[in-house]
Amino acid sequence: MMQRQGHLPTTEASRYLQRLCYHFTRKIRVTYDAHHGEAHFPWGLCVLRADTEALRFDCSAEDDASLARVQFAIDSHVELFSRKSPMAVCWQPAQTGPGAGVAPET
Repeated sequence: MMQRQGHLPTTEASRYLQRLCYHFTRKIRVTYDAHHGEAHFPWGLCVLRADTEALRFDCSAEDDASLARVQFAIDSHVELFSRKSPMAVCWQPAQTGPGAGVAPET
């Protein structure tokens, strides 16, 4: 299983999470609330988490090509929804082992 993590620094993480997830419900299975979402793409999964500093993405897929498709879906929609004040997701490989799940400093 391939994994990649990303974060979008914003104080409006919950609003972006809900907006993205609502939009995705038109095409794929999505569950979400104000602070957590799961978008089940045909080619992989993206778990979204909102906190006070950022919207965080934990994406996974069976192979690199599928993971790239999940990342592209997130990137293109963030770009679309932030077109007035452009924002971009900062991506890095998923962490494993001790310290996994600890957000990187920005």
